[in-house]
Amino acid sequence: MQLSGPSIIPTMSTSAVILLHGYGANGSDLISIGEDLSLEFSQTAFFAPNASTEIFSQGYEWFSLNDYNPQQLTLDYLNVLQKRAMYQVDLVKNYILNVVETCHIPLDKIIIGGFSQGGLMAFLTAYSMSEKCAGVMGLSAVPLVQPVPCCFSMPVLLTHGGLDSVVPPIAMNISKDTLEKMKQPVQTFCSKRMEHNIDKACLDQIRLFLKKRF
Repeated sequence: MQLSGPSIIPTMSTSAVILLHGYGANGSDLISIGEDLSLEFSQTAFFAPNASTEIFSQGYEWFSLNDYNPQQLTLDYLNVLQKRAMYQVDLVKNYILNVVETCHIPLDKIIIGGFSQGGLMAFLTAYSMSEKCAGVMGLSAVPLVQPVPCCFSMPVLLTHGGLDSVVPPIAMNISKDTLEKMKQPVQTFCSKRMEHNIDKACLDQIRLFLKKRF
């Protein structure tokens, strides 16, 4: 199986951002980030693949959340989610390697980012690559609770909403702690009045992160 989804590919692309959507959404939900940033980053391609499993019309999941309860996010349950997500890493990894091959953009010029469950996918995929990427973004991400094998260091941006009731704000701190155990440089941003989405303040943080990486 090969992933597919919307993309924005300038004629002279020298860098790329891979955006992984959240549960029940699709690539069109996140490609809007590329649309917002494409004028400023005129040589950056943006890709937003759909996950492999369609759970309803135009709604996809990277891994099952049919037993998800934001009020009962124990560490044991979050470990289960991380194990489920690992089964999809190769699909995302192959998608990124195809971008490298077809667009001639090296991995160290590619940022992998994701929203909600796509954020956890971004973490796991980035650290499964044989070489380091330009950076990783976890946007209101389901947290990384267990360190994963890592032989390189990549800048990480974590953003979250202070009013998020879907993935509680504590998730950002869990990911931060795990990534710091992996010796990764992490910066965090909490938009205090934001719920489970990406607001202008978070988009500004993404913009700054891209400027530093590209």
